[in-house]
Amino acid sequence: MRVIFWRLFLTSTPVVVLTLPAYAQTVRTETGAGQLPPVTITSPEQAAKKPARRAERTQRAQSAWRAPQVRSAGSQVGAPGLVAGLAATPGRGDVSSAVTSLPAAVTVMDSPTISRLPVASYGDLFRSLPGFNVSNYGQGGIGYGLSLRGYTEAEHGRDIAYFIDGVPLNEISSLHTPNYADLNILLPETVKSIEIVRGPFSVEYGDSNMGGSVNITTKDSDPFGSVGISGGTQGTARGVATYSTTQGAWLPYLALEGYRTDGYRDNSFVNRYNSFNKITTTLPDGATVSLRAQAYGTEFGAPGYANRDLIQAGAISERSATNPTDGGNKQLENFVTNYSSGAKDQELKGALFVSHDYFNRYADFGGGQRWQHDDRTMVGGRVSKVWSGAVGDGIPVQVLVGSNWRTDFINAFQAPTTARTVTGAPVVNLGLTETNVAGFGQVQIKPLPWLKFTAGGRFDQFYYDINDRITPGGTPNISNGIASPKVGIAITPVKWLELFANYGQGFRGIDVPLELIGNPGIQPFKIVSREGGVQFTFERFKFLGSYWTTDSENEAFQAAPGLPVNLLGKARRDGFDLDGRFYVIKDPVKNVAIFANYASVRARLLDSAPSFYVPNVPNHVANVGVDFNVATVTAQTLSGSAYVTFVGKKNLTQDGLITTSPYSRITGKLAYSWPEGWTAFIQATWYPSDRLSEIAINFGDPTGAKSSDIFVSAQPRLAVLAGLTYRFPTAVASATPAIITK
Repeated sequence: MRVIFWRLFLTSTPVVVLTLPAYAQTVRTETGAGQLPPVTITSPEQAAKKPARRAERTQRAQSAWRAPQVRSAGSQVGAPGLVAGLAATPGRGDVSSAVTSLPAAVTVMDSPTISRLPVASYGDLFRSLPGFNVSNYGQGGIGYGLSLRGYTEAEHGRDIAYFIDGVPLNEISSLHTPNYADLNILLPETVKSIEIVRGPFSVEYGDSNMGGSVNITTKDSDPFGSVGISGGTQGTARGVATYSTTQGAWLPYLALEGYRTDGYRDNSFVNRYNSFNKITTTLPDGATVSLRAQAYGTEFGAPGYANRDLIQAGAISERSATNPTDGGNKQLENFVTNYSSGAKDQELKGALFVSHDYFNRYADFGGGQRWQHDDRTMVGGRVSKVWSGAVGDGIPVQVLVGSNWRTDFINAFQAPTTARTVTGAPVVNLGLTETNVAGFGQVQIKPLPWLKFTAGGRFDQFYYDINDRITPGGTPNISNGIASPKVGIAITPVKWLELFANYGQGFRGIDVPLELIGNPGIQPFKIVSREGGVQFTFERFKFLGSYWTTDSENEAFQAAPGLPVNLLGKARRDGFDLDGRFYVIKDPVKNVAIFANYASVRARLLDSAPSFYVPNVPNHVANVGVDFNVATVTAQTLSGSAYVTFVGKKNLTQDGLITTSPYSRITGKLAYSWPEGWTAFIQATWYPSDRLSEIAINFGDPTGAKSSDIFVSAQPRLAVLAGLTYRFPTAVASATPAIITK
């Protein structure tokens, strides 16, 4: 019997987290003390002109430093699509440290939005968002196939840079796949916000910031605790409890989750525990310090990938497992400290973290089962400072500088196995210390009320200390430095119109076990991306459109973990994103909106005939849906969302001769809440047609492959989940004096 021992709070190594204070914009003019003013002799004619000039400068500065507009900046706050929800959200034309002020396509989700989404696993947080392609491998507790801007879905999200409270999630030099990303540790209940920048246009993120970046901030506190249970098809059951309060010197946010599912296919069970523990306090000087500790563990089976032709011919069941002993386990503990002081646009932030990750996977992708073992400890930190002010003739300027560091101590091992027993010599056995030190900076300047320039960049230095136990000294230690400049412009001639353009470089570092061994001359994977776009923002309607291109110096592709990494040469991606939202009802107690987004992509290999296409990139992804939060009777509310996702065909071979079929996916959630604290919900996901195309992989030759080389993992036709949650208040209201009128 499969058992996972629940480790509660004592087993979770404490973690420290940085908190973000509420928005505050301060403009202060100070004169030096103890200095005599200069004496100036002015003619009567000049004196008459000075008041007018002063008035003009004052008006100009005040116009440029006006309060942030309530606009979307290409982002979403409070709904899938564009921004709607945070008061005074800075736009692209504002001089601000907010991510929404970047001259780029940005999406921001807040906690109420996430609560309305139908989320069965972390991939569902991103499915309805513009530009995302999300694929569920169906192989147990492993990372999803998330991709942006034309990158492949087959590489476990490696081409997006992920952070939680400033802690990087991408696993550098992973034996699984380069920069492997697993967000299963994320509890939706703990999320305060998710910020997504499409493209490599944020200076704060380096390695893996090619398709874009995802920055997740966890909650500091809530005025309530909660207990919830849910269950559904495929033997799924989940229990989660939280405790928090907004009163006291130390504000806790504690969450504990237990989860299990049998899965749709044979041997696709997942058992999981997750303990999240965070406390936040304010120091006497007003600075905020957060400490966070997390312990996560999972055990899972993996059904493997089945031959598509045999399934379609009825020769095998789509639910059958390739190898009933495939699967694995993972344990992770982390400790994070975050510090923040100063107003939003004068802020000093810092983070320190340590994390330990122990991962085993047994998988058969043809040629027999193999065992991959990855044991790593990561330590690091980051610091940044923002200064906002004015120069010259009252011209607003903001400067951001920062630095980050991480060191990973990695032991990686791979060997052939039968029924999880090693049967041959290891093919990978190495110890590795990899360090990344970086500095970054950005300047925003607004010379005119309708014009803002942004320029910045970062420099990342990597150091590798390699101990190849199979071939001692066979892989030399290397050191790479990568510069990533970024520039942009925003034009806002009227409050409802934003025009923007940007240029940015990004990169992915070298993976030692998969790419450097056998290729000592390999260089980091660098890209150059350009984007131009426009956004219209009205009271009830918002629309964003952008066109982008990305050129990469060297493309790499790995069909599945353990299989060879193919270096494909230069590649070019281009496409456009469209994102719109219309509010049918928009008032404080009722919100009903319809949304739609469409992303078109071409991902082509250059000068590599007969290879022409980057595999596993859909030519388009579109979503059409509705979300709502409506008061009904006696303070009760009805909320939820529903949307249809349309995914275009994907080239499974580099010659484009074998593809998937287009498919669609329908997802919805309905929740009803009572003022006493109860909420009941039901959600469902339905695949009305093709269920073999979400994840399909070519195990044959990159060019000239046959149909029989295509292997898939079928999705269930229908998955249903229902549950009940009870919230109880933890903040005690102060007694209010009675007012007596006679």
